Amino acid sequence: MMKTQKRKESTIKKWHFHNPDPGSKNKDSFKILIAFASQFGSTGEVAEAIGDALCQQDCTVEIKWISDVNQVDAYDAVIVGSAIQYDKWMPEAVDFVKTHQKALSSVPVAYFFTCLTLAKKNTKTEQQALVYADKLRAISSQVVPVSVQGFAGVVDFSKMSFLTRMMLKAVTTVNGVREGDYREWDAIHAWARSVYFKLSNEESKVLE
Repeated sequence: MMKTQKRKESTIKKWHFHNPDPGSKNKDSFKILIAFASQFGSTGEVAEAIGDALCQQDCTVEIKWISDVNQVDAYDAVIVGSAIQYDKWMPEAVDFVKTHQKALSSVPVAYFFTCLTLAKKNTKTEQQALVYADKLRAISSQVVPVSVQGFAGVVDFSKMSFLTRMMLKAVTTVNGVREGDYREWDAIHAWARSVYFKLSNEESKVLE
């Protein structure tokens, strides 16, 4: 019950929360920033789910809209996520990496994206997801992410303008994708748990 309340509060506050339960209470714990760009909110909910999973580890997490992030120097690691629009990250996500590339180059970084392409899983869509991942890696040669992961998104026409709705209906009809929520929460949580070890360098310790 407590976790549900926390989740609701953080959503009201634009998915920005500090040290959420059960995050670490140790002031010296590993600090991770999750900065995201989201047009209709579904990518923000993915960011929140990643934060929930990360907080099962001994770390402190802050989740912020990219537009609310002024500096990244206070964090030990950064995760940047955005929806895919017109085959690339939203402009504010790209600008964020370019603006902070010097600081991001000095800490472990991971990227994630949401897209309708992955609503259907087949060889073609998986190859397209790899193309998206390569585009993200190419944003800045100074920033080398330890992981880039794509997730299926949401089709909710009720949140869209008339023009956007008409355009997306045409695309989804061609691709055979219906309105609905295609996010796979187990996969999202699993990636969050695995990326923690890469960001915190715990993975290399396990291999030693």
